[in-house]
Amino acid sequence: HPVSMAVILQQQIDAAVSGVAFTADPATGNPHVLVLSSLYGLGEGLVSRGFPADLHRIDKATRAVTPEITEKPTQLRYAAAGGIQEQPVPPEAQAQPALSDADLAQLVPMLLAVESGCDFPQDVEFCLDAGRRPYLLQTRNITTATERGPAAGFRQVWDNANIIESYSGVTSPMTFSFIRHAYTVVYHCFSRVMGIPPKTVAANRDVYENMLGLIRGHVYYNLRNWYRLIRQFPGYNLNKRYMESMMGLREPFEEEDDAPPPSALRRWTVELPRLLRLLLRMLWQFACLDRSVARFQQRFHTRLSQWRAMDFRKMRPHELMAVYRDMESSLLWNWRAPIVNDFYVMIHYGLLRSLCRRWCGDSAGTLQNDLICGNGDIESTEPTRMLMRLALEIRRHPEWMQVFLTLSHHELAARIPANPEFAPIQARMAEYLDRYGFRCINELKLEEPSLRETPEFVYQILQNYLRMAPEQLDADAMAAREAEIRAGAEGKARAAIGTGPRAWLRRRVFRHVLRAARKGVRNRENMRFARTRIYGTLRELLQAMGQHLVDDRQIDAPEDVFCLTIDELWDFVKGTAVTTDLRALTALRRRQFDAWREAPPPADHFDTHGMVCSGNLYRNWQEAPAADGDLQGTGCCPGTVTAPVRIVHSPREEIDLQGRILVAGRTDPGWVPLYPAALGLLIERGSILSHSAIVAREMGLPAIVGIPGLLQTLRDQPTVTMDGASGQVSILNGNSPPNP
Repeated sequence: HPVSMAVILQQQIDAAVSGVAFTADPATGNPHVLVLSSLYGLGEGLVSRGFPADLHRIDKATRAVTPEITEKPTQLRYAAAGGIQEQPVPPEAQAQPALSDADLAQLVPMLLAVESGCDFPQDVEFCLDAGRRPYLLQTRNITTATERGPAAGFRQVWDNANIIESYSGVTSPMTFSFIRHAYTVVYHCFSRVMGIPPKTVAANRDVYENMLGLIRGHVYYNLRNWYRLIRQFPGYNLNKRYMESMMGLREPFEEEDDAPPPSALRRWTVELPRLLRLLLRMLWQFACLDRSVARFQQRFHTRLSQWRAMDFRKMRPHELMAVYRDMESSLLWNWRAPIVNDFYVMIHYGLLRSLCRRWCGDSAGTLQNDLICGNGDIESTEPTRMLMRLALEIRRHPEWMQVFLTLSHHELAARIPANPEFAPIQARMAEYLDRYGFRCINELKLEEPSLRETPEFVYQILQNYLRMAPEQLDADAMAAREAEIRAGAEGKARAAIGTGPRAWLRRRVFRHVLRAARKGVRNRENMRFARTRIYGTLRELLQAMGQHLVDDRQIDAPEDVFCLTIDELWDFVKGTAVTTDLRALTALRRRQFDAWREAPPPADHFDTHGMVCSGNLYRNWQEAPAADGDLQGTGCCPGTVTAPVRIVHSPREEIDLQGRILVAGRTDPGWVPLYPAALGLLIERGSILSHSAIVAREMGLPAIVGIPGLLQTLRDQPTVTMDGASGQVSILNGNSPPNP
């Protein structure tokens, strides 16, 4: 059969302006920036001839335009039908960009719609005719783009905020699977205690199950879900600010809310009664907090004593699984007191900070930190004080001192327990390891070895203390400094509020809020210490399970058990495992997680779009560069110190902090023994209620947290002056003398 020829008739456009648009920056890959290059005439002059062109960069979120306009010649060479021509440029056009604001207002929505429809950043050619009507000529994927960006939709925001204090670096599958489940359970319990309707909890199931994310092996808060959780409680606008402060968020996130506002009838008949019920329930829980905390502590110590009496190494797998289930049901599902107390702290610490600013004129926002300094009765400081007392005892024996300052900490760990000459030291060390041997660096990461497994770290800390002046190890002097800071802050607050009859109500309110904030912070730290004990016990249980799997030739080493998730482990025991080749599975996980350890970590704060694990670079495109001069953070404990800095990446490094300021990206409770040896503390990540800040206040150690760009700026280890009250860090000449 004869085939007819198709003929295409296409209207030609006499372009007044032509251009190319990239819906992601082709130079940096930033998917949040739209880049338009344009000139007068046909596009041939831009694409093939390289004629000078205007450049517009447009922020997709704010629509802010950054133009780079070329100088227009009086005679413009441009591509036109029939070849390259010249024509005079009108005087009014010589000072104007090829694209006006009105042109951009037409083009930008069209370009974003194209990107959205293609689900990938686009390279688009366009033109405008003499009537300034825009035409899109062709589009294709940007060949150099590696991130889909907003084009993929479903925006989520991730931040490691103060969670990096507990889970820094790459975290094992076992730890992440356990903490993800723990957050789900705990916040279900919290919502139930606070009276959130079951229907609301059920409707937000995905919120509770996805409070955390694991991005290239690193743990992050899923901020969208944290805000959605807080939205279920009364006073959302106030509570979210308190949550942001408590988490130490640098870049808060506001969830897009497309739901229409409730009608006036619904606000009065449904929303207001519900708000009042939730408020009354919350106030009742706060009123019962002391009894709840006491019951929690009693139940915790009873159950912990039972588990500590067990020899996990002699128990069979199904018996170990039963102990784990007992831990989950008796503690995890009854973790109400700690989580209610966290909410209590969030509210009262936020109120205290607000009152200090409004009534005491504290523009720096640090007075509340001094007011809760010297809180006392914080159990997490006792391990450090115990080691300080042991160091003072060693100093009283010159022969012991000589050994400690001559041998390495590895040699000490081998020699001290084996030599009867050091029996008093060994007895104190045995007591310390029995009481606190469950602790370790990154102590909430189950895969980390405890102090019982690595006692040489304790000897290393003792060596640091022995290089210090004896007065620096005086716990009484430390307590006196804390009391001085606290008394000074109280005097400042009293003077600012006044003592006249008109100030009577303010004084009573201020005292009530202050007492509540102090109590909440103290309870929070002590119950965190209880959590650490549970993790230590669970770590030993899982290590026993790992040995069982080695004995059965299922995995190669006991620590490989941490390459599994908690469900995969118990499914293997129960007979519900999908994958039974644990050796192959753990080998695959080791390769993956080792590769993530070698790779640069994701940013501290970033957006993802579409599928989180596909087409996202985990970069913060709005991240500020490192500072060239002084740095600013959040002051936590007052005191001005001038000294060289020492950047520490791990407490297990060979560290001499004598006469230096300790600088770190983040810390956890395992770093606390280093604090007495330092003159001050500078932390890049962390909030005013992070563990490092609270313990520094208890020790009277000048401290600043939340300092953007700290490690990069101080990488050459200069001398600095730090002001623990204002949070300012001034970089000085490297030869400046340190404080005596």
